[in-house]
Amino acid sequence: MSLVLLAILPHVKWFTDPRPHPTRYDLLLSWPVVGAFAIALVAAGIAYLIQHRVPEPRAIRSLERYARTGPLALRVALGSSLVAAAIAGWLFVPSLPVERDAAGYAILGVETLCGLLILVGLFTRFAAVLLAVLGAAAMFPFNVESILEQVHILGIAVFLFIAGPGLLSLDARRRAHGALEHEHAPAAALNLLRVAMGFGIAYGALTEKLLNPPLAQALLDQSPFLNVLRPLGVGDPVFIWIAGLTELVIGVVIISGQITRPVMAIGFALFSVTLIVFGLPEFIGHLPFYGIMLTLFIAPDADSWRVRRALRDAA
Repeated sequence: MSLVLLAILPHVKWFTDPRPHPTRYDLLLSWPVVGAFAIALVAAGIAYLIQHRVPEPRAIRSLERYARTGPLALRVALGSSLVAAAIAGWLFVPSLPVERDAAGYAILGVETLCGLLILVGLFTRFAAVLLAVLGAAAMFPFNVESILEQVHILGIAVFLFIAGPGLLSLDARRRAHGALEHEHAPAAALNLLRVAMGFGIAYGALTEKLLNPPLAQALLDQSPFLNVLRPLGVGDPVFIWIAGLTELVIGVVIISGQITRPVMAIGFALFSVTLIVFGLPEFIGHLPFYGIMLTLFIAPDADSWRVRRALRDAA
């Protein structure tokens, strides 16, 4: 049931105007939110026990030898998403529409440039820095909260800056410097990528649901069928809390670094289910997540010697 719950209330701000519903950070100390965090921490503890007591099949662990494909998957996913978003007139996602003025066209131009450079792997480190600067600068026409909700994009940029664009890139063809030459660079890249994704999901659970029930309620008012538990007597407020809790649990477990592969597999299935309901905008916005999920499914453990060797070979 929790899988369904997460699938039906994703990224509320993409499909509902958030301006009438500011996030209520004063709710952080309310019992529903404190309880949600407590449950999420318990879930992370259970994930730890599973990680250390249930052996993973050797065939699944052998996927780590393909960790060198991670930079390519991230580049294709993020680059395609950035270009498509710029064509649609968004900064990163549907909830960040760009004004059609000089400043707006400048934002879209930089976004397109970053997307194309990352997609083909040309001047990748420069593109990663430029993308991070674009996100920071966009806090002014938008706001800090809306950019923090896209922190997974920064995670990919940091990964590419540290680990390089991979062998299948124009940078590799021109023998440009790839990864940072440090023993712990591959582990740092993967850890930062995982934490960025987990934080983004957990933060979205707060700003779109747990700390902003009226916003989620607005989406349910537009599309009442999304509350699939209503026939069972579950009202919208409880449904919104359960959906936010589920998302928070997944984000916290991802940050913890436990049972990453199963969580990525579940996430891939969930994000695919949402496409049936929300269509192309959902697909474009979720493309970076797909790249991260594929990368972390193949290489979830930054301490694995196979992963470190494969990422060094890719650089």
